[in-house]
Amino acid sequence: MFMLFNKYSLCWLLLFLTISSCRKAAFDEFYGRPDWLESAIYSKLQEEGRFSMILKLIDKAGYQETLNQAGYWTFFAPNDDAVKRFLEEQNISDIDAVSADIAEKIVRNALVYNAFKTDRISDYQSSLGWVEGMSFRRRTAYYDGFQKENVKINGVEQELIVAASNRNNMTVSFGTPYYVDGDNNNKYVTYFHSKYAALNNLTASDYTFFHPNVNWTDFNFMGSKVVKANIIAENGIIHEVDAVNLPQLSLDQYIAQNDDYSFFRDSILNPYFVTYQPNAEASKTYEYRTGQAAQVYIKAYDPMLTFSPNNENYLKMEDNDGQMDAYTLFIPKNEVLIPWVRNVLLEHYKALGNVPKTVLADLVNTMLWQNAVWPSQFGLKTNIHEEEATFELSDIADKQMLSNGFFYGTSKMQESNLFSTVYKHVILDPDYSLMLMLLNKEYKRFVTNPNKQYTVFLFSDRLLQQLGYAYNDRINDWSWRDRNNNVIGHSITEPRLQRILYTHIVETPNDELANIGTTSGYIQTGDNVLPGEYIKWSNGNIYASGNEFLGQAVHVVGSAKFGNNGRIYYVDNLLEFSSETVGQALTRIATSNTDVSRFRDYVFNSRLYRAADLTLNGIATGSSYTILMPNNDAIQQAIDDGVLPASHTPGDLADQVKVEQFVQHHILTNVNLAPDGNQDIISAISLLKDANDQSIIVGVANAVNNLRFIDSSNRTIPVVNNTNLYISNRIVLHELNGYLN
Repeated sequence: MFMLFNKYSLCWLLLFLTISSCRKAAFDEFYGRPDWLESAIYSKLQEEGRFSMILKLIDKAGYQETLNQAGYWTFFAPNDDAVKRFLEEQNISDIDAVSADIAEKIVRNALVYNAFKTDRISDYQSSLGWVEGMSFRRRTAYYDGFQKENVKINGVEQELIVAASNRNNMTVSFGTPYYVDGDNNNKYVTYFHSKYAALNNLTASDYTFFHPNVNWTDFNFMGSKVVKANIIAENGIIHEVDAVNLPQLSLDQYIAQNDDYSFFRDSILNPYFVTYQPNAEASKTYEYRTGQAAQVYIKAYDPMLTFSPNNENYLKMEDNDGQMDAYTLFIPKNEVLIPWVRNVLLEHYKALGNVPKTVLADLVNTMLWQNAVWPSQFGLKTNIHEEEATFELSDIADKQMLSNGFFYGTSKMQESNLFSTVYKHVILDPDYSLMLMLLNKEYKRFVTNPNKQYTVFLFSDRLLQQLGYAYNDRINDWSWRDRNNNVIGHSITEPRLQRILYTHIVETPNDELANIGTTSGYIQTGDNVLPGEYIKWSNGNIYASGNEFLGQAVHVVGSAKFGNNGRIYYVDNLLEFSSETVGQALTRIATSNTDVSRFRDYVFNSRLYRAADLTLNGIATGSSYTILMPNNDAIQQAIDDGVLPASHTPGDLADQVKVEQFVQHHILTNVNLAPDGNQDIISAISLLKDANDQSIIVGVANAVNNLRFIDSSNRTIPVVNNTNLYISNRIVLHELNGYLN
């Protein structure tokens, strides 16, 4: 019986093993590793046979397991010849003598997140999908982490544990804006692929400018050529390169280690725009990684700058935007920057410490581009001031392709419009800080335009204070104590000053105000695209409408100064605008020129006139008008022709309508006209409308000192005095030797 039991047991065991074996075979066939699957990166390098030395460095760096297990990597693997050359260049005896630190830098710098064959290496991984041909950089596994740094704080040098900021200080969210804990600030590598070059209009010279000793193939990686691409591995892609590439410095690190730029670094950048901020989260991370408790500081750049030169993450508007762009610095060498600072920046200051920080920030930002500026793109990409790089390639004394951008050391200054146009006389003179503030808010773009010529009248802080203006920088508030000793608040004062300021800016393409002290004339202020109000001058006496109303001329004091787009005059008074009404203007003018008194009388007795506030229906405050005043002889002719009633106080309704229509016909809307030869305006709209409610058009013929108006009967009526004009509150008035019928 026992033997029979054993026999049955053995049969069942054999059956079980057979079934199990079949199931395992089926399982392995379905779930097992396919024979056709490529080896992992580490094993694939072994199989290729040209990478024995980088394999040793991988072992020493502790990355064998990482590269031999599941993952998704691109590895730019230097072959044995490349590693041998590296050892020779670094005077390292053999591969075993390479330190673990150097081995780790080489391996992690060559290891890029995600797997990219050549058909995708030039494409940008946007949040919405692939964007073809827009990528030339990839994030690596390498980062600097925490570093010990000797830092001078309040004049005392201290050794701090420092981490670089990993954001650009552009927005404040979730606490500290310049540092996000958990973001290691990984470095990027730069490559140059034919697809990217073609779609971005770049050539081989854009690459070889940085690497003159390396020939460009269709695919270059840092300072090496890709000699075999797209080696497929189970956990990624291998691209074989012919040189070893160590991690590049960041822009911040390069400046810190290069004394050719020590004046920029030690006298401008670090003292005014770098701070070391203690950070609790970074301190906890440091303790977790090292087991040591210590205060960690974040090296942060002031948000006044375009970007932080130690941030490896580019803008971080999208997670991968560092793939498609980088920063660029154009930094002048000491021998260039020092004399420029002495002769230009410090013309009105005794020391850099006296220069406003906003001005220093403007200066630094002339050197910072928030884009990768390839050598062929100097004239295409602009900095935050909307200026292209004003350099020839021969002006570049030093060029570096760094981890977070391009660095150009220059043998000349960037020819910034801020410091070469007429604007420089405001931005670089502390006596005009209030005018600078007003300019920067509204009209800086006009006076920094090198393609137009301007004359600018400069009014000082002291002059504003003498005239009752005050600015409280603590609360950003303007006020004005007017001539009646009333205190006017910010909401009225600032717009008033902006209007006054625009009257002090005059586009003068032919230097029309060159001899303002010995000539007479008139000119429209502002930019010709956005015309301002008229001013006039006579032998050194300058008037805007308010000055004429008050009888207080403006005079030039001292000599004119120049920029590459015009000249500036210093003045002893403001070019004021007038707040007078139409009624006040007509009263003033008719009092001094009785030849237009009859026109005034008809206006004042028309149904349009509002005696209570001395205004006219149809004339809106703040709009521009030209009022044509037929002189007394012309009025009489209009009466004789039956166009006007004989009395300026008619009782008959039909006669009242005649007066109203006559006045409306002689008021031109939305335009100031003067005999300045402006032939762009050939017609103007009057207030008068026909029976179909269509505005009556008045023709304009404008030659220098010969302004004429043409009515619907094709009669031409000239202005009486072409060498002068009457100006009021956004209104120009002319005496006419005739009338519009």
